[in-house]
Amino acid sequence: MTTEPEGDRAGSADVRAARAAIESYLSRTGQGGKPPEDAREGSPEDEGAAPGDRRIDDATAERIAREAWDAVLAATPPPPDPGTDPAPARGAREPAEVTELRGRAIAVARGLHRLGYHLDETLLPGPDMAAG
Repeated sequence: MTTEPEGDRAGSADVRAARAAIESYLSRTGQGGKPPEDAREGSPEDEGAAPGDRRIDDATAERIAREAWDAVLAATPPPPDPGTDPAPARGAREPAEVTELRGRAIAVARGLHRLGYHLDETLLPGPDMAAG
């Protein structure tokens, strides 16, 4: 039995991915401990927040989402060079690492959005995703 609403499992997974990305970012940048004074409070997901949850501002949320997308771009192989490879492989698949990183970036961006952070529209997943 779980305390999560049954229809909201993907949303909850996205929020967990966003929180994990926030913790990782804060640990990596040495911003752990006390949250900034203008930190986000009262977001819709706060009710389930752990007592030690740290809050961030919108600019930091954007940096976290951008880092997730940058990881996807860094792992994506360059497109074939028409001069050396005139016929790209048909049905070529995206490398598994890129697929995994893309899924994580989507979850982080959605989770940050669900937590109430305002992200630049280029960082939000959608049909014409600028980020990925």
